[in-house]
Amino acid sequence: MAEAGSIDLRHAGDERLGKMSTYDEAFASALSPGKGGDPYDAAFQSALPSSIDAAVTSAPAVEKPVSVSAGKAINSIPRQLGLTARYALEGPANALQIVSEPVRQMVTDPISRLFGGKGGRPLGQEASRLADFIGLPSPRNADERVIGDASRLVAGTGLTLGAGGATSQLPGMAGRAGAAMSANGLQQLSGAAGAGLASGASREAGGGAVLQAVAGALGGVGGMMVPGAVNATTNLMRRAITPAMDNAQIDATLTRTLQTVDTDYSAIPETAKRALRTELRSSLQAGKELDPQAVRRMADIVSVGGTPTRGMVTLDPVQVTREQNLAKMAANSSDGTLQGLPRLQNENNTSLINSLNGLGGRSELDPTVAGRLVNSRVLGTQSGLRSAETAAWNEARNAPGYTQPIYPEALNAINKRLGDEGMMGFMSKPISEYMAAFQTGQQPFTPQAYRNLQSMLSKEMSKGGNEAAAAGMARSAMEATPMRPITNPGGRDFGNALVTPQMAGQLRGLDGQAGDAIAAVDRARAATRAAYEYEGSSPLVRSVLSDGATADPARIAKRFVIGGTADEAATVALELNPADIPTIRDALATHIKKQALSGAADEVGKVSQSRLNSAINTIGREKLSFFFSPEEMDQLTRTGRVASYMQFQPAGSAVNNSNSGALVLGRGADLLTNLSKKVPAGKLFLADPLESLNVSLSNRQAQNVLPGLLAAPQRAPYSTGLLAPGVALGGLLAAPRSP
Repeated sequence: MAEAGSIDLRHAGDERLGKMSTYDEAFASALSPGKGGDPYDAAFQSALPSSIDAAVTSAPAVEKPVSVSAGKAINSIPRQLGLTARYALEGPANALQIVSEPVRQMVTDPISRLFGGKGGRPLGQEASRLADFIGLPSPRNADERVIGDASRLVAGTGLTLGAGGATSQLPGMAGRAGAAMSANGLQQLSGAAGAGLASGASREAGGGAVLQAVAGALGGVGGMMVPGAVNATTNLMRRAITPAMDNAQIDATLTRTLQTVDTDYSAIPETAKRALRTELRSSLQAGKELDPQAVRRMADIVSVGGTPTRGMVTLDPVQVTREQNLAKMAANSSDGTLQGLPRLQNENNTSLINSLNGLGGRSELDPTVAGRLVNSRVLGTQSGLRSAETAAWNEARNAPGYTQPIYPEALNAINKRLGDEGMMGFMSKPISEYMAAFQTGQQPFTPQAYRNLQSMLSKEMSKGGNEAAAAGMARSAMEATPMRPITNPGGRDFGNALVTPQMAGQLRGLDGQAGDAIAAVDRARAATRAAYEYEGSSPLVRSVLSDGATADPARIAKRFVIGGTADEAATVALELNPADIPTIRDALATHIKKQALSGAADEVGKVSQSRLNSAINTIGREKLSFFFSPEEMDQLTRTGRVASYMQFQPAGSAVNNSNSGALVLGRGADLLTNLSKKVPAGKLFLADPLESLNVSLSNRQAQNVLPGLLAAPQRAPYSTGLLAPGVALGGLLAAPRSP
């Protein structure tokens, strides 16, 4: 009996602690002489396990040599590899049960029983039998069984991930299901391990099926969080050991970031650079990824003197909707502490107006002033050219040979040109008769006659019509023909007369007079051509020099300064002196600002982003660049973009444009506040918490820009992260194990 009792107690001790030798010593000591123990006494038997436990607990720990521990670890390697092979075999088989079990239970087993068979086993059991057959080891204790559960689920999840990846290439719903199954693989594997460990631990602790399922779900969620926690810890350690970034390093990072959205960081004003460095220093230090578009938007907003909100930098429809509705609600509340966003919007509107004023809008310069300036410059240029022409012809008229005959080749060129063009019939009769007198020899053709004919043709050209066209052709042909003096114009025959040196000198003087006169006339002709060419050089010059309404300065400003093409703007710029450019710029900036404010004064005007950008685009950036410096053009374009950010309203958003809902909400907040004052301690327990909630969850969140500047992390929802582990676990639980 004592021996039998000893065996039972040793087994009991082995089940509890597995320390056989320690229990043997404690049992022998309890039965030794002098202890007074009777092995057959019931009280002694009931107290014996406790006394043995106390002895074992108080027994000194036996230190094992390191070599023995190392040897045991090495000896266990084949067994651990065998267990790994078993789990790799059983895990996928268990996962496949979610497909194989319905087929077995509804198809193959009924057919087998129909012919006298007993039916098959679940695929997971078959895998276990195969592992037993090939001699793979089995788990021996609770720890190995729990680790086995986790390993099987990880292996099964790996199978479902692979299947999902292959299926994701298919079109339609099958492809979308496969993509969801294979998304975020590391998170799913981690979730599978957590689910297996938690459900297995629950089973070993005596938990039922429901508790195991709940533990598995909680463990899966916890397992999914492990990769994120590891990354967070890694980033924290990296930030702790990484030296602080200086401004040069931050600028280099921002330069690379903004290059991806075609933005030159060096062109950003220094005030915006300082704001970006302050806002992003800690995030860049932690190695967080930036959203280039959001960073560019913040740089734009700060550059024009505005204050960004999270909705402005992200343009997230949900965030924008919340901010717009909150601003309307707060504006209708009498509580000043809730009015942060509407005041911020007003300040940002002022910053847009100030930006336009800084570009020249502050001058309030009427475009007519710019028109007068352009007119004066064109008229001044024409006056200078005509003065030079008059001086040149005066010089030619004073030349001794001005009245000496020249060959009428210019008249022949006129007749030929008009005849070739079929315009002879449109030539003015007085001009034709004037030309005929020279061609018939009635009068000698001289430089003076040339000048008279030139003036007659110019006067005819100003009348318009076919006669003017014919006169223009005639003048063009005449000016293109060189002038040649007629030597010995009187036709005097000297015969055999002796030409004395005195006579030869006189003849040479006469010949020289003709050449000098022709040279002076050529200079005068060139001056005339320059004047004519300028007067017809562009629509701008022709309009200014016309006698009609098109020469009015207001019309010139509207047609060529505010309106017109880029090429016409280039013509305007050529007519001006460098000191005149700011006047045109101020007129343009004033026009753009008035369009943006719909003509309202700065103090009461509200910038309309649509009208502002329409005014800029209507004039055209190419045209504006003739009158604004590159830095000013950047600021003007940036102002238009910022106005869009500030007033962006996404399609289908819930922004209450009528303001009625905001009015109700704002008045509702006032009503709650007033009612709370009539309730004992209402202000303390109702009004103040409501006020605090509004301030903290609206204004502060909206003005916390940093989260909007960071690239949104790719986080799969828990349902997706547990999809593949769920399939593996579902296969494991698809059918109960048969004994």
